[in-house]
Amino acid sequence: MPQSTGWKPAPLKWRLSGRSYVIIAGMRHTHRPNTAFYTAIFATILAAADAAPVEWIFPRTGTCHEGMAFSDGKTGVLLWGGGETVNLTVGRADLWDHRGGYPWTEEQSYTNIVDAVQKGDVARLSALFRKETPPGEPRNPYMLPLGRAVITISGAELKRGELDPYTGTARVWYAKDGGEQAFDVAMCKEYGGAFAIRFPRSADVSAKSIPATDTGVYEKSLKPLGFMKAVKRDDGARGGFDWKLPADPSVSLDWSLADGVFTLTTRRGAPGCACGGGAVAYEDIEAATKARWSRFWSEGAKVRVPDPVLQRVFEYGMYRFGAMTDPDGVPAGLQGPWLEDDRLVPWNGDYHFNINIQECYSPAYRGGHFAHLLPMFRMVLSWRDRLADNAKKFAGIDGGYVLPHSVDDRGVCIGGFWTGTIDHGSTAWAADMMWRYVKYSGDAAFLRDGAYDFMKGAMKTYLAMMEERDGRLSIPVGPSPEWAGNGLKGAVGRDPSFQLAAAHALARDLVAAAALIGEKPDPAWLDVQKRLPRYNADETGFLLFDGQRFTDCHRHHSHMAGFFPFDTIDMSDPAAKAAADATYATWVSRGTRKWTGWCVPWASILNTHFGKADEAADLVRKWDRHFCDDGHGSHHNGVRAGFTDWNGGLGVMQMDGQCAATTAILEMLAHETNGKTEFFKGCPAEWEDVSFENLALSDGRRVDGRRLHGKITITRH
Repeated sequence: MPQSTGWKPAPLKWRLSGRSYVIIAGMRHTHRPNTAFYTAIFATILAAADAAPVEWIFPRTGTCHEGMAFSDGKTGVLLWGGGETVNLTVGRADLWDHRGGYPWTEEQSYTNIVDAVQKGDVARLSALFRKETPPGEPRNPYMLPLGRAVITISGAELKRGELDPYTGTARVWYAKDGGEQAFDVAMCKEYGGAFAIRFPRSADVSAKSIPATDTGVYEKSLKPLGFMKAVKRDDGARGGFDWKLPADPSVSLDWSLADGVFTLTTRRGAPGCACGGGAVAYEDIEAATKARWSRFWSEGAKVRVPDPVLQRVFEYGMYRFGAMTDPDGVPAGLQGPWLEDDRLVPWNGDYHFNINIQECYSPAYRGGHFAHLLPMFRMVLSWRDRLADNAKKFAGIDGGYVLPHSVDDRGVCIGGFWTGTIDHGSTAWAADMMWRYVKYSGDAAFLRDGAYDFMKGAMKTYLAMMEERDGRLSIPVGPSPEWAGNGLKGAVGRDPSFQLAAAHALARDLVAAAALIGEKPDPAWLDVQKRLPRYNADETGFLLFDGQRFTDCHRHHSHMAGFFPFDTIDMSDPAAKAAADATYATWVSRGTRKWTGWCVPWASILNTHFGKADEAADLVRKWDRHFCDDGHGSHHNGVRAGFTDWNGGLGVMQMDGQCAATTAILEMLAHETNGKTEFFKGCPAEWEDVSFENLALSDGRRVDGRRLHGKITITRH
C-alpha cells in the first residue's frame, strides 16, 4: 500500500465488461504514493477497461461516408444503407488516372515570380502558371471511384450497428419476422485484403455489383475522358466486375456468397478471375482481423477521458488512422481509401502537403505508431529526382528539393493553385515530419538512408530563396498558405511568418540531425538560426507577411505555426511572449465563421499551447458536432449550422480532421513548448480523473500518466 498515513482512498469507477467496479487507487494532495503499487494497479485497469463500441443507427442513406468504415490499408469499404439493402461502397487508395499534371517549367523560376510580384505584373504571373490541356485528357491526375456491391436481405429492416475499434469487427442488427437478428463484419490484410460478412444461415441473402461506370459519374466525367464501361460478371453465387483504364493498370472487384458468408476483395492487373476469397472461412478472416487490431493497440497509446464524446473521437479516430495508414498499405491521401462511387473525388483525393497530409499522419507520433509513417516517407523519397528537377527550375540549384503542396502518388504537381505550388513550406514540413519520426522512433538508419538528404535539399532551396537585407536574412516573396486564395494580389509577400517558422524548424532539425550522425552542421544552417527572423509581427501579433495583418477569420492558422507544429517561438523572450499573446488575442477576436473541418482540431492544439484547456476540449466537441455526419464521417464543410459560414452539407469527406482531432486529444495530455513536455495542459480542471498509457514522447520514451483530483503521476518506461 502507499507509504503514508496521509493517503486516503479515492474511488475510481471504470467500466469493466459492462459493470461498474470501485478500486482503491490514488492519493489526495499530501504524500507521494508507492509508485510500483500505483503503476501495477493502473496497468491492470487499462488492460481490462472495456470501451464502448462506436454506434450507428440505420437507415444511413444520405451518403456513403455515413457508413461504417473498414480498410486493410489499401482497399476501403463503407457499409451503409437501410431497409433490406446493405450498400458496400468500395475504393482503393492506389486507383489513379495518372494523366495530366503540371510539370515545372524554366519560366516558373523564383526570380521571375519575385520580379512579377514586386512589379505587380498580374498578366505575367498568370502566364507563368497557365496550362493548355488537350481535349479528352484530364487537367490533373485524380483518384477514381470504383463501385459497390449491394446486398439484399429479403424482408429485413436494418436497425443499428456497432463497431469495436479495439478488434476491428462489427455487428449489425436488423428486424425480421417480428424479431431481431444480426450479421457480423470483419476485414483483414490477409487473404488478399478480404472483407467479409457472416449472415445467419436462415437469412435470404442475394448480392449484385454496381461499378462506378453504371452511375451518373460515367456520362458526366469519365466517358469524356476516354473511359470504357466496366464489365460485370455476376452469376448469383459469385460476381464482380473488371474495369480497363485508359492509361493505368486495370482494376477488379470480386465477391462470393456461400453458406451465409459474403466475401469481397479487389485487385489490380489482368481481369477475369472472380476469386472473391470464397475458400476462406469467416472465422479465419475474423481471427486475422482481431489479431491485427490487438497488435495495433498494444503498440500504441490508449487514453481515458471523462467525456464520452472525446473518448469516442479518440478511439474511432485512431482506428480509422490505423486502418488507412497500415505499414503494409498504400500512403493515404485526403480521403484515404474511402472514395465515393458515384462522382469524382473532390480535390482529386490527392496528397496536400501544406497541412492535410501532416494532419492525416499526426496520430502516429504521440500515438506511438511510427511504422505507419514509413509508406508515406518511402513514397516522398522515391520522388527525389522529380523534386530535384523542380528545384533546378525554380531556384536554379543542384541538390535542392521542391515539393508542391498538391501532388499525386508519383509526385506530379496538381496545379491551378499557384501560391500552393510555390509554397516551399510544404517541403520543409515534410522534412520536419521525417525528423520527428527519427526523434520519436530512434531510427537513425532512416535518417542516414534518405531523410537527412531530403532535409538538406529542402534547406538548400530555402537558402537560394533568401537574400540579405539590413544585415538580416529575408525571404523576398512567399505565401501564407491559402491566404487570399489563388488571387494574384495580396496572396504573397515578404517574410511570411509561416515560412520563417518552417525555415527555422528545418535549420534546428538539421543541426540536431547532423549531431546524431556525427557530422558538423553546415554554417549556413547556423546563419539561418542567427540572422533569419523567427516571425514577422506588429502590435496586433504575428503578421502573415510584411504589411499584412491577420485582418479576417481564416481557415489556415499558418501564421501561428511557430507555436505548433514547429515550436520555434521562444516563450521566455519578453518580446516573443508579448507578440504571442497579441497573436492569440487577435486570432480569437476574428472568430470561426470561415473555418473548415481540418482547422478546428489545429485550433484546439493551439489553445492547449496557450493553456486554454476548456477551449481546447470544447473545440474538439464542436468539431464532432459541426463537421461530422451522423455516421461519424469527417467533413471539410460544416454539416450543421451555427459555427461556420462554410457550410455545404455532406459534400466533402476528408480524413485530416478526424485524425487531427485524435491528435488534439493526445496533445491535451502531453504537449511540448520550447522542447519541454507539459502533461495534462489541455485537460479542463473539471476533469477529476484522466489518464493515458504508453504515450510516446519526442525523446523516444513512452509514459503512462494520470491526473486524479489534481494530482499528476507520470511513470516513464
